[in-house]
Amino acid sequence: MKTLKLVQESKGVKSPAKTPKNRTIKADDDLIDLFPLPRYFQVHFQHVHENTQDLQVELVQLKDYVAKVDQKLERLMAMLSRSPEHVL
Repeated sequence: MKTLKLVQESKGVKSPAKTPKNRTIKADDDLIDLFPLPRYFQVHFQHVHENTQDLQVELVQLKDYVAKVDQKLERLMAMLSRSPEHVL
């Protein structure tokens, strides 16, 4: 997220004014004022995209680890099934 902070600082992005939590919607309010600014969505989807790549890499690593553990388990089960005389 360092690049994101640098982009925000260099563009001088101002955060939107805080809206009160108990704001009521009136008939003459513009609907667009009730939604976050487009920059919010840009930041959100950039964050999601960056995390998706990291999670995909982690998922591949975990799949490899599970495959290795599965192979070890199969070897252990094969060893146990071959030597019934060592069973207590």
